[in-house]
Amino acid sequence: MKEFANWSGVHRRRVEGWHQPSSEEEVATILDRARRSGQVVKVVGAGHSWSAAACTQGHAINLDRMDRVLEVDRARCRVRVEAGMRLRDLNARLAREGLAMRNLGSISEQSVAGAISTGTHGTGASFGCLSTLVRGLTLMTAAGERLEITARDEELFAAARLGLGALGVVTEVELECEPAFQLAEEAVGLPFEEAADALLDKVERHEHVKLWWLPHTDRAMIYAWDRTDAPATAGPGQGGALRGLVERAVGGGEGVDLGRVADTWINANVFDGLLRLGARTPALIPRINQMISEVYFVDRRRVGRSDAVFNLAMPPVHRELEYGIPLEAAPEALRRLKALIDRRGLRVNFIVEVRFMAADDLWLSPGYGRASCQLGAYMAEAPDLLAYFTLTESLFLEYGGRPHWGKEFFASHPVLRQALPRLDDFAALRRRLDPHGRFNNAFLRRVFGA
Repeated sequence: MKEFANWSGVHRRRVEGWHQPSSEEEVATILDRARRSGQVVKVVGAGHSWSAAACTQGHAINLDRMDRVLEVDRARCRVRVEAGMRLRDLNARLAREGLAMRNLGSISEQSVAGAISTGTHGTGASFGCLSTLVRGLTLMTAAGERLEITARDEELFAAARLGLGALGVVTEVELECEPAFQLAEEAVGLPFEEAADALLDKVERHEHVKLWWLPHTDRAMIYAWDRTDAPATAGPGQGGALRGLVERAVGGGEGVDLGRVADTWINANVFDGLLRLGARTPALIPRINQMISEVYFVDRRRVGRSDAVFNLAMPPVHRELEYGIPLEAAPEALRRLKALIDRRGLRVNFIVEVRFMAADDLWLSPGYGRASCQLGAYMAEAPDLLAYFTLTESLFLEYGGRPHWGKEFFASHPVLRQALPRLDDFAALRRRLDPHGRFNNAFLRRVFGA
């Protein structure tokens, strides 16, 4: 039996069957067999979700072989792709076509279907999650029906663009893009209180803003990105002076993103090693964080291709919990989180991240009907991890928080039902499209209560 594991390694399942179809016809055959035998099936993507959304002990459908670009419409800024295409490959293809994704998260290792199905997002108060860029998608239902869903199908469109894999198998996605663009990044380090005070003003004045704060330090970084016509520059990356040393050591060649290579090496060798040291001796975590802050949290400016600025080098293995709360609550919630860590004496070895998202009409989105601050509590394995996540979730729920579906959370149906106004509507649609629970798993039972 094949074992499926997510990127963090927290969720591992031996599956009864592993399928890699290369066409919709093959997907239909798999679903037909499951229907006849009463088997449960789940689609799994790149495995970059921290949640158990894709986990099953039944049959897993992996769409890595359905990864083609089907159509590029430069005039309308649209691209139609198979659902298994990785975002990194889509970014490269769009760049060759003179196009780009309007917004991206911190990495592009995910599959397109996985990214939209979990509500993956970047940052920007005028920008929704990636699911809001979907202009059409094809869904194979448990009954074998092929549905081509667009905005004309109002309710189905609002549900299926962020569907948790609960409604069927997404096989094709049409995305709205825009002409390729450069981003100018300004990263500024500030004392924690000054950063909290300045945050909402920055959000109003810039297209894309995020904040990083490393617990046990008094310095936060505010990153602001705006579109620009300026040419690309070779600005410093995450590692500051350390990155420069690594760049000189590893050298480079034509077409090599030397900065990305250096950042990846630093994350894998320096940052990861410090995390392991802190896990063994938690009392060292505050001093380690202070050292990391001094090296990493440096002011800088750079200009680059949009996806290169949005995306980071892969970080060390860690775990993430994230909730969406009302945007205007961001400074207060951030301060309360800092006070919680201090009061409880928690040793937290990874950043807190604050990002922003526009309101949308997606039934399961953290941004449904309200502009959202996405507050993320991250941590590599260490003794205080479970206590940190549990206490942080309780704090976020006080603000009517809604979980990021691709990250860890502990809330179950009764709590989620209070936070998500359209959860019952989604559940009713799910019962109609999948009456026998062909796509069900423990994750969905916790979310929907059945």
